[in-house]
Amino acid sequence: MCYSRKHTVLALLGSLLLAAAPPDPRFGVVESPEAPERAAELGVAWTRVRFAWHEIQPNGPEDWNPPWPAERLEAEHRAGREIVALVLGTPGWARADPRIPGVPRGLYEEESRPENRWAAFLRRLATTYPYIRTWIIWNEPDIWDPSYPGYTWGGTEADLVRLLRVSYRTLKGLNRENRVLLGAFTYWWDAVYGRRPYFERFLEALDRDPEAPRYNRYFDGLCVNLYFNPDSLYDLIRWHHERMQAHGFDKPIWLTETNAAPSEDPSWPVPHAMFRVALEEQAAFIGQAVAMALAAGTERFAIYKLIDNPTDHFANPEPFGLVREDGSLRPAFHAYRVAIHVLADAIHARLIRRDSVTVVEVQKLNGRVWIAWSRFPRPQSIALERQGRLRGAMDGMGNPVPVESAGSRYRVELPGALCRQRIGSACMIGGMPVYIVESALRPVREPK
Repeated sequence: MCYSRKHTVLALLGSLLLAAAPPDPRFGVVESPEAPERAAELGVAWTRVRFAWHEIQPNGPEDWNPPWPAERLEAEHRAGREIVALVLGTPGWARADPRIPGVPRGLYEEESRPENRWAAFLRRLATTYPYIRTWIIWNEPDIWDPSYPGYTWGGTEADLVRLLRVSYRTLKGLNRENRVLLGAFTYWWDAVYGRRPYFERFLEALDRDPEAPRYNRYFDGLCVNLYFNPDSLYDLIRWHHERMQAHGFDKPIWLTETNAAPSEDPSWPVPHAMFRVALEEQAAFIGQAVAMALAAGTERFAIYKLIDNPTDHFANPEPFGLVREDGSLRPAFHAYRVAIHVLADAIHARLIRRDSVTVVEVQKLNGRVWIAWSRFPRPQSIALERQGRLRGAMDGMGNPVPVESAGSRYRVELPGALCRQRIGSACMIGGMPVYIVESALRPVREPK
């Protein structure tokens, strides 16, 4: 089909499409207290902070070594960023079995009894930080290799159900407004080795607890940590919903960690990385991941992490920070800022195409946004049906992109992917996404 070039529309200036707005509660980042001024610049509304029991009470119940200075957390609270607490890590003195990480002594005692060490710790933590209302219980319990630094849970699935039960009843007993989230699963630690996914085994153990339905199954939402591949991010979020539905319920999902850490940053090169990722690809991944997470129905979204710190060199081969340790910004920082501002206040998103290109449509009260990218190294051309008034288009870094407009359609050229890494026939990370922003001809009703 021929498209008239009579009306070629350039994107509006980025300052118009990226105008400041109140933070959208969906968008967050891990550990904003390490660089609060950068968090404010991004416009994130929440942050996940880590409370490791084995660091707070390393030698006994009389210890109390908070990981964050009180003034730093209070400053985050005053700045309007919701603090979400991740709680994990059992100190050696509190383990039921010194050889098994994670499972606390007294876990099967009633929550009110002092012998239940986990309940006592949670109660003290929650009363110390009364402004924290969301609590994530544990992180990646499906990591099963004792030699891996992230191995923190050696208990059974039934033990994890009990841990969640104690957490839910303790935290809700303190304040009914507290939210309790089941800590994130990785999925891949089982899938790569041909093991049944831990989440399925957890749900079966949950089914065997007769009191679980009475207490909302002990959690208000589920967390997942998914990296590097936007396609698997979408598919696995949907998979978790489907597994819960198969067991007779469904709950919100938070993507509490995602990123595609670069292997080719000159300031932190990684010669033997698991995946080859250029800085530009990390930036492209950010917009793609946000779009796919919204399309999959994710309630909250966070990038791991805001800024590199010295301990990261020992924990990871790749740098995950949007901000480098020296304070300079990676391109992914700007990409996340663009995604937050363009997609704020979305009311519905759906995946409408995934073949040689991916297209996600995001409905907003005042219009819609299409996010599109090529899944292959070659550039692609796409056509979209006009439904409102074109405001403009930009790439994932906020640069204007030309749009051809003719009749009832727009045509947009999508850049090809760098394709440092393939998954099957497609590139693991597609080309730089393009946002096409349209105003509604009439106000859109928000779904009830």
